[in-house]
Amino acid sequence: MSELAYHMQELEIARTREDPRRVMPDFPDHYESMLDIGCGAGQTLIASKLKPGAFICGIDIDEEALALGRRLSRQITFVRASGERLPFSDGSFDFIISRVSLLLMHLPVALREVARVLKPGGQVWFTLHPISMPLRSIARSIKARNAKNLAHQLYVIANGLLFHYTGRQFRSPFNRARCESFQTESGIVRAMRAAGFHQVRAERGRFLVVTASKQG
Repeated sequence: MSELAYHMQELEIARTREDPRRVMPDFPDHYESMLDIGCGAGQTLIASKLKPGAFICGIDIDEEALALGRRLSRQITFVRASGERLPFSDGSFDFIISRVSLLLMHLPVALREVARVLKPGGQVWFTLHPISMPLRSIARSIKARNAKNLAHQLYVIANGLLFHYTGRQFRSPFNRARCESFQTESGIVRAMRAAGFHQVRAERGRFLVVTASKQG
């Protein structure tokens, strides 16, 4: 599947309420600014009922996805940036979301950055992968005899277990630019509290959906 086809498929999923793959945030009653970390082409934002006049920003490291997003929506400001190094001042956003993107980052660093740019009283909504995701990928890799992906998924499992028990992570030994992990409910709750969030909730389904706020 091409990158364009993938992003358009994700947009269609986000727009289709009956699709079991659809996971969308519950927006707070009042917000004036929103950030989507790892936005791709902005599928989650485009499929949402955004508040008129609010500052809506999406960041991603994929410039082609951002270019597509700019063609699809003029309401959203798209910026090329990493979630581990957000190019915004402290307390810039009321609401921050991230759909299956933070799990591809060094999570302790990314959570500190999110807490930094979130306003006091602001809210967050994330989706992460439970252990079932890499386990399924391991099964597919064994069936396909894909040793490279099998090795990567074993790293993801090890990194997720390390984070669960210690709150630490290590970058991939195969590609130092990558850091990926699965998450557990208790592990992510502890990490988010350590980063300065409160009222942290983690609900496990197909994805691990995490919500929290920053103390005002």
